Amino acid sequence: MLAAIFPVLQILKGETLLKSLKLLDPRFRPVFLDFEVYYPLKMYHEIVEEKGGRICEVPDNFFPRKPRKIFNVSELEKMHNMAFPKSFSIIGDIIIINDIPERSDPEKIGDIYRKNYGVRAVFLKASETASDYRVAKWRRISGFGTTFTVHKENNFYFALDVSKVFFNPRLSGERARILRETTSGEVVIDMFMGVGPFSIPLAKKCAIVYGVDINKQAVEFAKTNCLINKIKEDKMTILHGDSREIVPTLGKIADRIIMNFPERSISFLPVALEAIKNNGKIHLYVFERAEEKKKAISIATMRIKNTIKKSNVVFEIKYVSASREVAPRKYMIVVDLLVKRQ
Repeated sequence: MLAAIFPVLQILKGETLLKSLKLLDPRFRPVFLDFEVYYPLKMYHEIVEEKGGRICEVPDNFFPRKPRKIFNVSELEKMHNMAFPKSFSIIGDIIIINDIPERSDPEKIGDIYRKNYGVRAVFLKASETASDYRVAKWRRISGFGTTFTVHKENNFYFALDVSKVFFNPRLSGERARILRETTSGEVVIDMFMGVGPFSIPLAKKCAIVYGVDINKQAVEFAKTNCLINKIKEDKMTILHGDSREIVPTLGKIADRIIMNFPERSISFLPVALEAIKNNGKIHLYVFERAEEKKKAISIATMRIKNTIKKSNVVFEIKYVSASREVAPRKYMIVVDLLVKRQ
């Protein structure tokens, strides 16, 4: 089988070229390896090499086949008479799983998930997330290649490696919501930028963005993703370091601040309040444990209110939402704060 290979920085160019010439084999999905994109070809065409790509032969089972039907977890459990993980994430061409039910075979589950969802590889968490970097170690249980991938979301591409950076694909709807809310010319501070899934669409569409992250690897991926998505240099400033140290140096410039660090975001609120303008909005993401969603929301909002009371700020909670359980009796709470006077 033939593959057309382009550097990840040329993913838009390569994809556009191959689609325009109708060279892509529709039965298969691309593969992402070592900062390169492998596209499944129907036939050879010299223009691929003329435009900066290269063509090589790969094994017939190299590309993930698009499944004709995707079975849900309950259906898979009945088909295979085995408990499957209820929670997992599809990121680019890989799946990551936090844990496997007892008495279930990890490799068998990996093989089934890989085929069912049409991905290159499946990884199981080998150690818990630790430190401000929010990264974990992963063990491959099916497929081939590393934890590097490219994730497409709302027509933006994000190169990343889940063993080096944090990324949550389940926030795609939330990122789209904030993009809809943001108006042209706003100044946005993304205090925990990661690889740029909040920042880059905002910088592309409407805002001037300052993205901050303590993880050097995340900063480098964010720079790569700015190049991939053709973000103008004057629209996004990427800063490496601790938000508690960097954000105060920016001054009171922000119309909007994004705080996606659920484990510790509330502790950073005093820093955000120093940078937000009057009538500015703060988007806060918080993990909270409780028996039910309503209780989790109540606890989270009370913690936020108690923290803000220590500052000379008048505020209003404009929006509150809770996700499904991210773990037993653990919820992600989203809170939008309108800072009315400081």
